[in-house]
Amino acid sequence: MFNKRSFLAIIVSIIVVGTSTYSFLLYLDRKEFRNYLQGQYQRSLYDLISSVEGIQVSLSKARVTSSPKQALILFSDIWRQASIAQDKLNSLPIPHNAISQTTKFLTQVGDFCYSLLKTINSGQSLSEADINTIEKLTDFAGYLNVELHNLERDISQGNIDWTEIKNQGSSMFRRNLSETVDMKFERIAKELQQYPTLIYDGPFSENVLNIKPRILNEREVSQDEAKKIAAKIIGENRVESISIYSDKTSDKIPTYAFSVKVKGRKDSISIDISKNGGNVVYMIDPRDVSKQTIKINKAVDIGLKFLERIGYKSMIPTYVLKYDNVAVINYVYVQDRVVVYPDQIKLKVALDNGDIVGIEAMHYLTSHTQRDIKKPRISVEEARQNVSKKLDIKNVRLCIIPMESLREVYCYEFYGTYRGEKFLVYINAIDGTEERILKIIDTPNGELTM
Repeated sequence: MFNKRSFLAIIVSIIVVGTSTYSFLLYLDRKEFRNYLQGQYQRSLYDLISSVEGIQVSLSKARVTSSPKQALILFSDIWRQASIAQDKLNSLPIPHNAISQTTKFLTQVGDFCYSLLKTINSGQSLSEADINTIEKLTDFAGYLNVELHNLERDISQGNIDWTEIKNQGSSMFRRNLSETVDMKFERIAKELQQYPTLIYDGPFSENVLNIKPRILNEREVSQDEAKKIAAKIIGENRVESISIYSDKTSDKIPTYAFSVKVKGRKDSISIDISKNGGNVVYMIDPRDVSKQTIKINKAVDIGLKFLERIGYKSMIPTYVLKYDNVAVINYVYVQDRVVVYPDQIKLKVALDNGDIVGIEAMHYLTSHTQRDIKKPRISVEEARQNVSKKLDIKNVRLCIIPMESLREVYCYEFYGTYRGEKFLVYINAIDGTEERILKIIDTPNGELTM
């Protein structure tokens, strides 16, 4: 009996010790993993701060350099640091809505400096508007730098635990008596909303894509019909064969995605034709474009005639950019002498022979419809009274612009300058409200044309 009891006691002891040891090891493992996560997030924050500091310093240097070589180095570094900063910011366990404005700021700083990099590399000098924008971006980068250092201080003092943020989410934020991470970034976002609007893809391009595409109300075309449309757009005499490589039914605008073999060429042209209405949504011709022989004005005219040929009438150009001997031209629809900004199409025209090598019509197909445009309730003189007296007005015209709320607003568009900077001011043609102000940036390869 004694031996049996002793044996059972030994077994129980082994189980207890084993369980305790396992629990302890599990605890150590979880603690080690927790520390690992904390270290990873902390490292991402340090890298983010380091990149933002680099952006601020390089922007500051760019204001005073007179050497094109140094400018190339500085703008390359800003572009690189902005990309790193975005990556590190998005790796932190912070809600997307809290950091979206900061991410947008970093993206546009990088894009803007990349455009300046191309300007310098092409032998051009920075404009006064470029310098003024750099001044403002330097200030905002400095503000972001200070706020990130404050966040780092709170974490180092133990006020914020990254693993708690990851595990408990926003509910923990509300219980925390100290200022929380997402609240800090929301405060940063409010400040960054004031930095200069940088136009790279035409005004209002982001807003338009949020509405339900109107082209979906059109009748559906067959695949054979879509093939004929694709051949007509590219040029029937150029087409050797057309094959479908994807059936994009889940896209916002469902399309037939074709690969078009061109006579005498190895590569193919990709073109998407909408299932509803049979309109081109995208087209990419990957061919190499050789030395420029066509002037920009002629390229604009070629684009207009092309749009008319495939059924897009009453279009006007709004801006032209030039990249690698290709003109990127934005066209918008005009109805009753009113510029309809939501209805825009982008073309890429090869400057060696005038071929259309790119089409993007998503905006147009999403928003285009015949609108009931009435006479403005206020005169242009009345609208002008609501424009800052500081603005030297050069041109005015009627237009329709899309707002974040997805509604369209009938406006007078005032184009003017102030201290060498270009602005567009939109005054509501019904009640005189100042709806929006945009700043025009002279890009390295072209500018917004009115």
